Amino acid sequence: MEQAMTRSEERQKRLIALADRDDAHLYYTSIVLQRLDYNIHTMKSAEDVLAFLEVAHPDLILTEISLAGTDGVELLRKIKRTPATHSLPVIVLTSSKDPMVKEACQREGCANYLNKPVEPDALYAAIQKVTETTPRQYIRLATSLNVMVGEGREAEESVIKNYITALSEQGMFVNTENPIPVGMAIPVTILLETNRIKVEGMVLYSFDRGKGPLRTAGMGVKFVRIGSEDQVLIRQFIRRQITKGLTMGQLGGTIF
Repeated sequence: MEQAMTRSEERQKRLIALADRDDAHLYYTSIVLQRLDYNIHTMKSAEDVLAFLEVAHPDLILTEISLAGTDGVELLRKIKRTPATHSLPVIVLTSSKDPMVKEACQREGCANYLNKPVEPDALYAAIQKVTETTPRQYIRLATSLNVMVGEGREAEESVIKNYITALSEQGMFVNTENPIPVGMAIPVTILLETNRIKVEGMVLYSFDRGKGPLRTAGMGVKFVRIGSEDQVLIRQFIRRQITKGLTMGQLGGTIF
């Protein structure tokens, strides 16, 4: 778990304005972004985006090139040539494979240009890069998983009172009434579906009940030793949860 996660509970939930004329793609992307813990406002036209910018201040515009009415390139041009919105980052997420369109977007100052379909972790990394001063490298998934802290009988008993509420490839947040002091190394067993993943962790931050941003007892744990196969299992689990129930069947194909 990267150092940025030590203050993760205090991060502002970012607002993304999402524009796409295709209903299926708009739905898919908006659900993925919500599961990545973003607030989303969806629109289908450049005109809707510009009207939204008159009354709101999103942290990012994520737009298709093909929109109802004015296209995405012209939308980008208007945003970047208006003093009030010039510094607003714009990421293009498009089905267009036209290199001239990509060149035009880059010339007008888009923060990134992504082609559909895009993996959730690649989309997340692109958004983090332009919205955070300390970007996270890995998706941090809100979840609820049983966990055993410690070893032996103590660990077996801990599973009924401890659980994971956030998980990434490099760490986790554990809700527990008995948080361990910062800096201590602990053995942990994550009960991930049918797998038992054993890791060695180090406590990065720790809160007693009534303390910390959420006023709940718990601790942030960084994985200092984890098997490569177990890390893959965690990565695959996170991807499945982010795209759960969302299939490209909605878009005329198979799952992303």
